[in-house]
Amino acid sequence: PREAFMQRVLVLALTGAATVLSVHPGAAQSARFELSNANVDLSVDSQGLLLRLANPQTGHSYIASSNHVLWKMYYRTSDARELEIPAASQKAEVRREGNALVIAYPTLTGNVPLAGSSRQLNVGFTLRATLEDDRLVWTATIVNRETEHDLEISELWLPWIYGIGNLGKGSDADRLYWPEDGGRRIVDPASKLQAARATQGGRGGGGGRGEPSYQITYPWPASMQWYALANGEEGIYVASHDKTLMTTTLNVMAHTGDGLSVSMVKYPFVKTGETWTSEPTIIRLFRGDWHVAARDYRAWADTWIPKPDPPKWLRRMNGWIIPNLKAQNGSRYSGVYADLPRYWRDAHAVGIDMVSIYGWEKQGFDNWYPEYDPDPGMGGEAGLKAAIAEIQRGGGKVNLYSQGQLIDPGTEYYRRIGYRQTAKDIWGGEYRETYGGSGSGTLLNIMRSKLFGVACPLAAGWYEQLASQFEMARKYGVNGLMYDQIGGRPPYICFDKEHPHAKPSLANGPGKIQNMKRLRELIKSRDPEFAFLMELNVDIYSGVGDITQPVQYGFTPGPESFGEMFKYTFPDRIITNRTGGGDRKAAFGHGFSLQWRVDGMMRDTTDSVIAPYLTRLNQLRTQFADLLLEGTFVDDEGFTSDNAKVSAHAYLAGNRMAVTLWNPDTTPERLHVAAPGYALESANWQNPAWTGLEHEIQPGDVAVLVFRKR
Repeated sequence: PREAFMQRVLVLALTGAATVLSVHPGAAQSARFELSNANVDLSVDSQGLLLRLANPQTGHSYIASSNHVLWKMYYRTSDARELEIPAASQKAEVRREGNALVIAYPTLTGNVPLAGSSRQLNVGFTLRATLEDDRLVWTATIVNRETEHDLEISELWLPWIYGIGNLGKGSDADRLYWPEDGGRRIVDPASKLQAARATQGGRGGGGGRGEPSYQITYPWPASMQWYALANGEEGIYVASHDKTLMTTTLNVMAHTGDGLSVSMVKYPFVKTGETWTSEPTIIRLFRGDWHVAARDYRAWADTWIPKPDPPKWLRRMNGWIIPNLKAQNGSRYSGVYADLPRYWRDAHAVGIDMVSIYGWEKQGFDNWYPEYDPDPGMGGEAGLKAAIAEIQRGGGKVNLYSQGQLIDPGTEYYRRIGYRQTAKDIWGGEYRETYGGSGSGTLLNIMRSKLFGVACPLAAGWYEQLASQFEMARKYGVNGLMYDQIGGRPPYICFDKEHPHAKPSLANGPGKIQNMKRLRELIKSRDPEFAFLMELNVDIYSGVGDITQPVQYGFTPGPESFGEMFKYTFPDRIITNRTGGGDRKAAFGHGFSLQWRVDGMMRDTTDSVIAPYLTRLNQLRTQFADLLLEGTFVDDEGFTSDNAKVSAHAYLAGNRMAVTLWNPDTTPERLHVAAPGYALESANWQNPAWTGLEHEIQPGDVAVLVFRKR
């Protein structure tokens, strides 16, 4: 019968649900291919254009603008560094294979520099979407059969889900959970990006070419390889489940009249004669709030990302202070080695027991890396060792600062070997980063800031340099060593052919984690109690180090700051509340609510407002260290609060739960906290004389409510 011809249905048993794959032949141009079950409904046409993506559980279709391509691709040659392979110009072959839809292109057509012209590429491309429960697993295979030696497939958006409207409750209910640093929660991202288009002349957020966007690279500033669009009841989880650590761009764009698009961008650099198959990108249509997506990523991460194993003393550490003894310009000392014990005593008085010494070398802070020598003007090596020993006799801890990737072109090290170790950009030059400060005169103000090369972590000899910095630190008797920038900075794609990376995009992430694992093994073989400290926060790296000093979103208070995103996904990481100026009380209150350890300045320990505030926060940390410092962060699970103006988060340990409160508002707030199945054990306020629950929490104040299971 005609109906049987018009719809052939294959039903497969898959994870307890029925998977339906159907083909609607009709006219060739209107053929429709469906992949669906009780949780996902995906449709494409005969050319692989996206027609529908819906959640049958909620009845909401997420695609407001259909008939769009599902990928974007670029290639490069010896003469042109970026040429598009426009998806709309290709001839697709769409078929079903089991519980998958396959969109295949035996050859491709690519743009050439002359406008309106193109060329045939002897390159095959296959895009596969496999349905597994409530998720679509997307993979791609590229076969480069070209004979032109320098022709490479350099960039692939895998997949590119275009035309997303709101998630069912209106765009003002939608949130983008974005893993920049510790996390951002962006309200109504579509409207926000469209507003950026209006204010920035058609561009915003790094999208370029008239399309405003949120774009960040992993590893760093993206701390994780996932993000989510969610409205509290349902959402879309987008994740790159990529264990290779290839440099990846997380990409959300806004399109006039067409809503949002989401994608993961890969840089495979598929050479002639090479076949490359991607790691999977997951598009999951979930029910619930953003925690569902976080748990999904955590479950995948638990299969391969290392778990931290810091020394016991570090797990119970409240934080550190940072004296910076000598600035880059070398014009004056802010302190000398003999002052360090006094700095520690001031810190100890407010509950901080570690001193993290910056600018300790005669070269000054951010100068002459990676050359380090004690400064005779500050007391020399003997004075440094004596100050460290005195702090330790008092019960304190000390760590030294060192650099994890910058190389100063002015050093003998650079002239001898460093120039070979620096990462090279697509033009063949060095990537350069600039750091510096001005002086009290005008000369330094008109100078450009100091430039540094950036080490490619896989360059010959670079690991050995990092290891030598640890051996240097041990010689001075410290308790830990900071490797600045090793846990982040942009994952530079390195084009230096002398470096032993398989692809330019596999230089940074794979190289850094290899070096970190070797460093950890070296450090712990020498002294298990020695702390491996790193700057900048990325999931894979923070699993190897002992403690992380981060920056920006999630770790400091702000309208979009949402540290809950990383904290909930990786509750076992020890991270500081690294912050500079601004409202110091708010910074430390925010840090206490999420148990970021104190990352303080010397002035904090003697300030008439901040010092007593920190003292009380650290008293609470110490009193409830088993819960706050070593318990498991579960965010807002296990209790309820009736006042959203007060930040409230829970920590579990055994049969007890602590709920931290922090009032970031300017007015006193009253709230009721209920923990079903628990009985209140104690209520501990900023004012230590207060007990019980019948108090208004004052502006900036914190509290800890402790419950025990009934």
